[in-house]
Amino acid sequence: MSAEPVRDLQAAAVATTHPAELTGRWVYLRDTGAGVLTGADRSRDGRWHWSLRTPEGRAEGTGYPHAAPLSRHALPRTRRARHQLRALCADLAEYAPEATAERDLAEHDLDLLELELTAQP
Repeated sequence: MSAEPVRDLQAAAVATTHPAELTGRWVYLRDTGAGVLTGADRSRDGRWHWSLRTPEGRAEGTGYPHAAPLSRHALPRTRRARHQLRALCADLAEYAPEATAERDLAEHDLDLLELELTAQP
């Protein structure tokens, strides 16, 4: 893997303030928790609609999504997310081996979290 994607993630972690720019990244969403922001869109009437994929499941809501990229400096949140994803992967492998799509998604989220935390200065 080249270093280019890592540099892009570092710049995005510092420069983004618009929630839609954080779509597809690990964020901490105030009053909701940590997860992958799967959508943040503004409707024609100006209301925000957002969705977040967390280790516990999906969360959706309305209102401005006060999201910030998940940082390695937020140790309790990152530790909790890692722990929950690793446990989810292990549980799916042991108790639901036929649930390959769910396990692949959990492994992808864990890999993405590790990549984003590694890319930070």
